[in-house]
Amino acid sequence: MIRKTLTLLPALLVSAGFAHAEAPQIGQGLPLGPATVMAPLDLPAGSYVVATLSAAHPVTLELMTPQGPYRRLVDAKAGQQSLHFVLPGARAWLKISGGPAELTFERILPPAAQRADAPRVWPLAEAGSLQSPALQGLAATLSSGGDTSGFWADRQAEGTPMVEPGPTPDARIVTFFWRGAARNARLVGGPSNDHTWLQRLGDSDVWFASFEVPDSLRLSYQIAPDVPQVEGSFRDRRVALLATLQADPLNRAPVWPGAADRFNQASSVALEAAPEQPGMTGPLPEARGRIEQVRFASGALGNSRSLQLYHPPEGGVGTPVVLVVFDGERFTDDRAPIPQILDRLVATGRLPPVHAIFVDSIDSATRSAELPFDATFAQVLADEILPLAEARFGLTHDAARTVLAGASYGGLAAARISHEQPQAFGAFLSMSGSFWAAPEGAGGDGVYLSQLYREAPRPALRAWLSAGIYETARDGDHGIHDTSRDLADTLAAQGNEVQFRSYAGGHDYLVWRGALAEGLLALFGQPEIGSE
Repeated sequence: MIRKTLTLLPALLVSAGFAHAEAPQIGQGLPLGPATVMAPLDLPAGSYVVATLSAAHPVTLELMTPQGPYRRLVDAKAGQQSLHFVLPGARAWLKISGGPAELTFERILPPAAQRADAPRVWPLAEAGSLQSPALQGLAATLSSGGDTSGFWADRQAEGTPMVEPGPTPDARIVTFFWRGAARNARLVGGPSNDHTWLQRLGDSDVWFASFEVPDSLRLSYQIAPDVPQVEGSFRDRRVALLATLQADPLNRAPVWPGAADRFNQASSVALEAAPEQPGMTGPLPEARGRIEQVRFASGALGNSRSLQLYHPPEGGVGTPVVLVVFDGERFTDDRAPIPQILDRLVATGRLPPVHAIFVDSIDSATRSAELPFDATFAQVLADEILPLAEARFGLTHDAARTVLAGASYGGLAAARISHEQPQAFGAFLSMSGSFWAAPEGAGGDGVYLSQLYREAPRPALRAWLSAGIYETARDGDHGIHDTSRDLADTLAAQGNEVQFRSYAGGHDYLVWRGALAEGLLALFGQPEIGSE
């Protein structure tokens, strides 16, 4: 293992170089001054680096090569950010803009210190059991001495993933590819309940994974080629894929219109029967809502965060709704542009005026601490954030028209805080809620949130829950799909107005953006303007 220390000051760069026993230990914090500075990474090409960047104010950190910017590791973010990357060459630099901040190297593994696991290979002799007819044909070509050039030309012309007819009219065979990995490739976000290792077809440059899926599939995905193979815990080995995770280069449906690089891009696929996502397409109306940025500091929580308050356009029809969205920074970007969705749905009259509070999660550590089971966060949300926003909206509080919404931990928080603060929130939307989770020390082996509602039913509640069909159980945990359905059934049995919706997808913002719109329409929808 190579150890390194750097000290960066506003107008000075000092490189302490590399050593072994003499160098400071991994884990030492490195101060980064409030300026743009460059720090050389004098490491062998292919070195795997794990680091943590901590910043009180937004900073941008980029990995640079002699050819220019290679990868944006942090994009104008504050808080604590975990970094995993592989050096693309023997000469590379870290460029940081902003600050002050602190960079801590957790792990540095040159190629010689990484494991060399055998590739996963699909033998050509077993081509008859391949799901994809096209791959069966390619295997026959390779077995007779041909090559993959024609196959890759077709993929280039048609785009990826490759979609072929399935065994039934409403099924398809979808195959994901990577070309020319040296050791391995892993699919993240595919149609399964876990990340999937691609297999190499014989000794060719074709790495693939095939799935039989419904024709209503929608998902976003990335592929990690040549994931560093490391010693350590299961989590250490699993998160190593973040070092090379990137968009599919042959996919024609990128998620991010202006991504900085391929590592910050994702790819998408939506088959022909994928459900409509209300408000996601079509021209934006002339009258649009506005976003007000508010900085909220909490003494009780000991932190401060951004709140984005969406004020709907004038002229909406119907009784206003207040929508509180967790992970607000993620539900206002190009992947899940909820403000634009609201613009369209309010303009057409499908929704009444919706005033939205997008609550920033600060960073992953704060999110994991607050959203699942933090009663103080629930109290601050109900007693401080909600009244602050309602005053700026010019609204009088109406719990029946106030709805919590979130995905993953945010979906769990929406259901949990609705139970804890019924006087504030009369409805919730949960998308892929993490209902497998329970507070430390909680008894029982069932769904904790379901048990909570059974033991202490709250006043009349309206709820809309959804989950993806691929969010099934693994590693002994409860699956998100089944636990979401369990909570919906529990609430319905108590006489609440509840709906549950399954999607042919997974744990995915491309699914959640449509689910949030569908949920709002189910709870508060009204006829379109001009319809009978």
